[in-house]
Amino acid sequence: MEDILNTKTGQTETPKGTVEPAKVTIVSVTIKTKSNEGKDLKTPLAQFHIKHPAKEELLIISKVKFLKGEKLVTQGFWVQTDDEGNFYKGSSISMILETLNVDTLAETYGMEIETVKESDESPYLCLKAY
Repeated sequence: MEDILNTKTGQTETPKGTVEPAKVTIVSVTIKTKSNEGKDLKTPLAQFHIKHPAKEELLIISKVKFLKGEKLVTQGFWVQTDDEGNFYKGSSISMILETLNVDTLAETYGMEIETVKESDESPYLCLKAY
């Protein structure tokens, strides 16, 4: 093992490990209820498992980019429902359901949707709902 204490900074940047935006296929959706540290999340998070043409393994996307008024907004797929148990109109989940013209998350399985980069600062992919 090299002497890490005497290692210098090289010219190569850290690989981003992300893929370019593309049309992807939704394989499944799971609901995350625990944080990465194992604590309960205050609000569950929907995670879309997608097949990207540039990757063999499935990717997980938990954010969407959509128009809110005249601005593009990125939000997580937080699972919030009204008193009748329906997703709130205008929520991130409702925006995906509306974009795909379906009523439930289960109906998204097998559907194709575009992805976009979260922002110039963040190369991670989001589902596109605009």
